[in-house]
Amino acid sequence: MAFEDRRNRISVPFTAGSPAIFSLNPGGKVLMGRLIISGILGVTGVTVPGVAIGEGGPVNLIRRIQVTATRAAGSRYPGGKLVDCVPRSLLRFAITQRGKYVSELYGSTLGGGANGNYPIYLSIPIYFGDATNRNQVQTALNMDPVDSQGNPIYSNVQVQVDLAPDLSGCFAGNNGIINTSGLTVQWDDDRLGINGDTVPLVQEDHDFLIPTTQTRAADYALPQDGSFTSWLIMAELGPMRQLTNTLLNRVTITAPTLNFDEYVNDIQQSMLDNDWWDAAQSMTGQYFFDFTHGLLLNSNPASGVSALFDVNNVSGANLDQFRFYTRRVFPLSN
Repeated sequence: MAFEDRRNRISVPFTAGSPAIFSLNPGGKVLMGRLIISGILGVTGVTVPGVAIGEGGPVNLIRRIQVTATRAAGSRYPGGKLVDCVPRSLLRFAITQRGKYVSELYGSTLGGGANGNYPIYLSIPIYFGDATNRNQVQTALNMDPVDSQGNPIYSNVQVQVDLAPDLSGCFAGNNGIINTSGLTVQWDDDRLGINGDTVPLVQEDHDFLIPTTQTRAADYALPQDGSFTSWLIMAELGPMRQLTNTLLNRVTITAPTLNFDEYVNDIQQSMLDNDWWDAAQSMTGQYFFDFTHGLLLNSNPASGVSALFDVNNVSGANLDQFRFYTRRVFPLSN
């Protein structure tokens, strides 16, 4: 293959309420994939537009994105879900790569849930490479047929995109009917044709509901395998999932290679000091932790990490939450 291989590779119809599923062709190291919704969305029958939930529309037309690798016999690379995230996590993490939050290319919000025909180009970036790493190619998705020792890597890499059946997940209470016959789901990626192995990377997110105000809350859903390179915590207020600074006060993390104890102002200041966030970009309800300082060898083994959170419960028991987005690397087997 060419040294640089950048293409829009796959296009399938957007079928509301059903998953879009496709396999990626082999070859090269994928630095970034883009899950794209493109075309025209028709909305009719709206008498109640509703209120935007989280990122609103069109972002929440996508409920979840999964990239699953099937490990080939004899592979040194681990298989399973390499990506298992909602669009918000991927779009917010992308700020650390490009400084700003970018949603639908032309700023469409689907008219706040009103009737109409809406042209859309929404690209959800999936960063396998990481610009905060001194060698961002190190964690690229290795789609080569064989590794540096001649062993097969993956027999299949499949993408599943869970698509919304209507606008109720974009706007609470919306009663409209959507026509998606003019929409497609596309996959575009950037690849490099270089030799050698990469470090397997897993991206996942999960929710932590806040039952009550407390100073030592623990998230027992944090993964326990692999080694953390970074976290992004998004504090979401109430059922509308609005980002807020009112829920988190302090984070304490201990591990064999890490002692961390900072208040939220300390965390957000470091996001600016380290150029992870543009100073003009809102940091409300977003807290980014980089554990590598540019070197993957500084990653923290997940099994040894203990994290406690000083939290407020504003809306009532289990109505506020944190969305945790984590990135983990894994060693190749011998």
